[in-house]
Amino acid sequence: MSSLNLPATAVCPGCQTMVVLPVEPREEPLICGTCGVEVPDHRLEAVQQVAEPDYDPEPGLPENRIYTRRGLLQGLRDAAADRAIQAARGISERTRF
Repeated sequence: MSSLNLPATAVCPGCQTMVVLPVEPREEPLICGTCGVEVPDHRLEAVQQVAEPDYDPEPGLPENRIYTRRGLLQGLRDAAADRAIQAARGISERTRF
């Protein structure tokens, strides 16, 4: 069973008729076809908030880095390799004659 996908609508402030909004929000004013009053598009606020983030995190801080599985596994592999090398050096120093 498919769900209905209805277009976005707004109510004209002049004549209270329902106006169908365009698919994508536009900056230019929308005019009611019945009375000629400008109809506000409520979706513009949401688009502007998404387009402009409230803060700008500094990319150099560790808490703002994006970690991937590959990077994390490479870090674990490198740490394990360093521990193995240190253990091997400790064993080789103890077995010298």
